[in-house]
Amino acid sequence: MFMRMRPSYLLSVTAMLLLASCRFGPDFHGAPEQGLPATWLNAMPPSAHEADLSAWWSAFGDPQLSNLIAQGFAANPDMVTAALGISRAETELRSTKSTLFPSLTASVNGSNGGNYTTSTSHGQWNGGLSASWSPDVWGATRREVEAAVANVGSMKAAALATRTALAASIATTYFEWISAEESLSSARRQLDYQQRTYDIVAKRVENGFQNKLDLAQAEITIANTRAQIPVYEANIKSCKNTLATLLGTTVDRVQLHLPSPAVYNRIPRVPTGLPSDLLRRRPDVLAAEYNLHRATANIGVQVANLFPRLSLTGTTSAGASSDFADFFHGAGWNLTASAAQTLLNRTQLRSNVKLARIAQQETVQAYRKTVLAAFAEVESCLIDYARLTRQLPQYVQAAESGKQAAELSLRLYNSGYSDYLNVAAAERSWLNAELNLVSARQQIRIALARLSTALGGGY
Repeated sequence: MFMRMRPSYLLSVTAMLLLASCRFGPDFHGAPEQGLPATWLNAMPPSAHEADLSAWWSAFGDPQLSNLIAQGFAANPDMVTAALGISRAETELRSTKSTLFPSLTASVNGSNGGNYTTSTSHGQWNGGLSASWSPDVWGATRREVEAAVANVGSMKAAALATRTALAASIATTYFEWISAEESLSSARRQLDYQQRTYDIVAKRVENGFQNKLDLAQAEITIANTRAQIPVYEANIKSCKNTLATLLGTTVDRVQLHLPSPAVYNRIPRVPTGLPSDLLRRRPDVLAAEYNLHRATANIGVQVANLFPRLSLTGTTSAGASSDFADFFHGAGWNLTASAAQTLLNRTQLRSNVKLARIAQQETVQAYRKTVLAAFAEVESCLIDYARLTRQLPQYVQAAESGKQAAELSLRLYNSGYSDYLNVAAAERSWLNAELNLVSARQQIRIALARLSTALGGGY
């Protein structure tokens, strides 16, 4: 319906509409409580504030690792894409906010003409302004703004999730590169030791103290160790290639140097904090809460669609038929108010409200699932870390004992008190023990990276 009214009356009606305006739908008061336990079942002291995890990789005391992660943050394509997603969401928010205010359109046109023999001019000048505004009486636009704000938060949380995952991936790949380098060094040391053993066996065979079977056994041992070296060399190249991708560059630009053993064998303590800390520092939990906020706001949008849409329109125009100086003499104005109500598809509008409420409940369950999965992930990481740290001293002891056994068996063999089978078995056990120790240290470092990420560290 349309109606004309005096400006004073129209302004009074508009003021009353704004004063009486409301927002339909439920207000968001935060995500529901999930009843998490007060402490971790597999607690690992000490606990600390979440800020201690903001740069968890620095606890390893490796400047090269910190530099790699900083490079990844600056150039990784996923990080750039996440930043663009935030920019897009903020632009959408500004666009949604703009609908709260009136729109203004201005137009002006004119023409002037005459002949070449006189100075008399004849012209036509017209201009006008028009403004339109839809008062947010029922709060639909404000709920849309609320949802857009939540969407910005969700995009920022998603960017944080990308950041934490990237830091963990870079650290894990870096640790694997160190492990491959350590394994290669260990295999080469073993190869040198086995070559010296071979020389001893060859000399004893030459002097007639041993048969050639021992020499063949020594050759087999050396060949098996040599066969492992290309595997470790390929692993080193593969890790560098993966690092290049994570850093957003090419492999020829990745320059690495092996840190000292004091650095890459360091096992720092990760502050676990409390289970409730996950709700404030894990990006996926934060994103799930923002999504719940957005779904809650959308209920109000759909409820408001059940009510009439109001709009106010004002126009003013002026014109002159000859001289531009007379342009404003014939100015006029007009104010119009209108209300539109959908009549035939009320069932669909009510269904939209119900669907919005169902979607909000689904988002509640998605939030609950995210929290439970986060809690379980931390507990699993704590279990793995505890297992690996209990195993590490045994691997250290096995490597030390393996070296002693290999040296003792070689001395006994050289003195004629043992056969070469014992020497070969001892050397294989020593090599396996050293490789197991390298692997155990690598797994602990990777477990710490995963635990730090699971705890929400990295931002």
